[in-house]
Amino acid sequence: MPQATFQRLRHLFNALADLTPEEREAFLAAQQDLGADTRRQLQQLLQSDEQLAGVTVRSAMNTAYQLADAHAGRSGERIGAYTLRRQLGSGGMGSVHLAERSEGGIVQQVAIKIVHPEQLDATTLARFRLERQVLALLRHPHIASMLDLGELEDGSPYAVIEFVDGVPITVHAREKRLDLRQRLHLLLAVCDAVAHAHRNMIVHRDLKPSNVLVDADGHVKLLDFGIAKPLISQFGAIDVEQTATAQRFLSPSHAAPEQFKGEAITTACDVYGLGSLLYELLCDQPPFSTADRTPGQLEREICEVDPPPPSRRRAADASIEAPPRDLDLIALRCLRKQPADRYSSVEALAQDLRNYLAGRPVEARRGSFLYRTGRFVSRHRSAVALSAVIVGVTAVGFLLLAQQNRATTEQRLRADEMTGLIIDALRSADPSRKGARDLSAREVFERVAGQVQAKPDLSPQSRASLISAIARIDLELGLPRQAEALLDRLDAEALSARERDQARNIRARVLMSAARYDEARLIIASGLAEAASPQQRIPWQIADTQLDFHQGKIDDALKKIDAVPTQEIDAETSEDRLNLRAQILLAQDRRPEALEEFNRLLAAQRKRLGRESPAVFETLGQMVVAEVREGNFDRAEPLNSEQLALAERLFDKNSVRYGRALSTAQLYERYRGNYKKALEYEYRNNAIQREQYGEPNPALARSHFNLAGLHTYLEEYAEADAHFGKAISNAERVWLPSDGNLFLFRLGFAVHLAMNSDRPAEAQKVARVALNSADTYPELKTEEIYLLGLLIDRYGDYSRDPSKANRAALIKALDEAIAGGKGISYKRTLGDFLLKLKTKGIEPTPAATAGSPD
Repeated sequence: MPQATFQRLRHLFNALADLTPEEREAFLAAQQDLGADTRRQLQQLLQSDEQLAGVTVRSAMNTAYQLADAHAGRSGERIGAYTLRRQLGSGGMGSVHLAERSEGGIVQQVAIKIVHPEQLDATTLARFRLERQVLALLRHPHIASMLDLGELEDGSPYAVIEFVDGVPITVHAREKRLDLRQRLHLLLAVCDAVAHAHRNMIVHRDLKPSNVLVDADGHVKLLDFGIAKPLISQFGAIDVEQTATAQRFLSPSHAAPEQFKGEAITTACDVYGLGSLLYELLCDQPPFSTADRTPGQLEREICEVDPPPPSRRRAADASIEAPPRDLDLIALRCLRKQPADRYSSVEALAQDLRNYLAGRPVEARRGSFLYRTGRFVSRHRSAVALSAVIVGVTAVGFLLLAQQNRATTEQRLRADEMTGLIIDALRSADPSRKGARDLSAREVFERVAGQVQAKPDLSPQSRASLISAIARIDLELGLPRQAEALLDRLDAEALSARERDQARNIRARVLMSAARYDEARLIIASGLAEAASPQQRIPWQIADTQLDFHQGKIDDALKKIDAVPTQEIDAETSEDRLNLRAQILLAQDRRPEALEEFNRLLAAQRKRLGRESPAVFETLGQMVVAEVREGNFDRAEPLNSEQLALAERLFDKNSVRYGRALSTAQLYERYRGNYKKALEYEYRNNAIQREQYGEPNPALARSHFNLAGLHTYLEEYAEADAHFGKAISNAERVWLPSDGNLFLFRLGFAVHLAMNSDRPAEAQKVARVALNSADTYPELKTEEIYLLGLLIDRYGDYSRDPSKANRAALIKALDEAIAGGKGISYKRTLGDFLLKLKTKGIEPTPAATAGSPD
């Protein structure tokens, strides 16, 4: 906050603090130049002042001492199988005690963390629950594991954690007089632990010496995930958003600049923390000293001042040799102010440390001149601007002379740069190297993406081209969040007009996959309007068709895809068009025609790409669905097996595409009657869709609907209710009221309520919402399930009033339902409903019975 703003806030607060509420309103009304933010800050200050009325420093300190004394005096207390021995420490959330197991003849020391009863507010409980969830899921030899958890009689929650009898990593290094190599090996163990947390979507964000202990045998343990930050909105059973508060949890001496600024917490925060540890291990001093500095001064230094190299901070009596230039550069790269300027991942940092230990060149040396130049310019803008004018005038002549050769040179440079990056990534995946393992395509391109971010000397054109290409690969591999994150870092101005157009098209597809249809439509409309030729227009026409298809405008989508020219388009675009048209025909229940299109598509893809490609994988899945719904199980079985085998070979098991293979297998097993196997497949898919897309999204809506149906078949009706609710909730937020999926989900739930839960009134209420949509959008009446909706509506009337008229109307609706549907699922559902109605004395007319389902 600027000093002038702070001074005015203080002045206004002092003037308002002693006024009545009415006087405050009059005073603020007179301050017409006050902005909304200043008014909000004043209100917060005044509210805090009222909450703390009567609290003095003396009373606050007395309370703190009383709490400390109370917890320190718990020695000898029993908690489950453990007896408390002494307090190890205390903090804002609670206290940590050394305890011993006192049952079963087992001698075991543990640490028990207890939340103070006086601190049991929602925020503290949320943080403690999150820490327990993190510890329960993170299993790694260098992370102190959780052994048990529970609550005391007074309601205080506790966690039993592995006790580490050790000292901070920096103390261990000094006391044991470890050399540089030994210290680096310790830090590499910490890197492994932090990387494991990152793979489980957790940022520690409090990496400091006291949270990294080393025992007498030299084993490293990472502790205290008390302020850890999940990178997903739902972590285990914990809603992460509920743990967010206005407070900034950090340890000032080792916190990254973005923690002070309240910016997004990413894995780069832990790269900074590891850099702080490395810095202190190299020179026995932290990057920024807290001595004789106010919190504000320390924050300014961390956010604005580059620390000197560790080699210059080494004390004269240090127990370690001066670090070489390579280690200086590695530490300083970790400590850069902007997260994007640091190592792209903990693995990248660890690799550079291993490069140093193996005598190989370190990545940190690359681009150091450009980085220093950028930092110099940011500190001396005025002087650099004046110099640039003089230099710029002199340079014009040289630029004109070089202009003719530049295009060819830049293209060759970009090709060399991109080839080098990919070769580096592939070299790191060489299985012939000792200790190496085969990497998936996704992992290789993740490494390329990391190198793109880590190379400050990479040309803007190469950087932008690679980011755009890898974003497309992520999208094709079913990782839309990763794709969007890359596109957010894209410098579009560095791309050619054609590349820029392609990047925009990729972003539109990412937005569609996340059901952000309005945003996608704006980009597509712009792309169509700006297309300079019919050829440039075709990708946007296909994207426009996809958008209609995603939103359930099936007839419009077919018209648009048929309007896409088939002449003079490349093979890949032709396949995209053929694939989309087949999907549309499938959605229109024109399965034989759709299968013909899919067979043509599969043949073209295998010829162009081989039998093992993501494109072939996708087409196989579509064909399984079509064959199963036609009842062709013998033809579906080999297609299903081939797709599952391809998914195992091609994709990460947490990718959306792998999830789609599981869902397709679920469909096949469900139609074969193997409901438990189908349920297993669909729950795995559901977890993937939830993690990759979040809520709401179409894929998750379909997954919940599938789970509801499977639980119904297994007569697990409470679980079915829950999943029907989640399916409809997602569907209502991602699809238009005219969408056939939403219509299907509502009537599917209505059928369930009527048949399985015997709640005809509720079933009728849900069915009428769907039937009203069909009255507004008549195309929905062509869906088979529409007839079941009418039947449920009549069943609701009859259940409420079993009059002759309502009985006759119900039988008429039953006859129409028998005559109207042909699909396998429809016949099965209607057959079950017929059996239920028969128990109530309701049967179809003899004329309709001849066509009744078996």
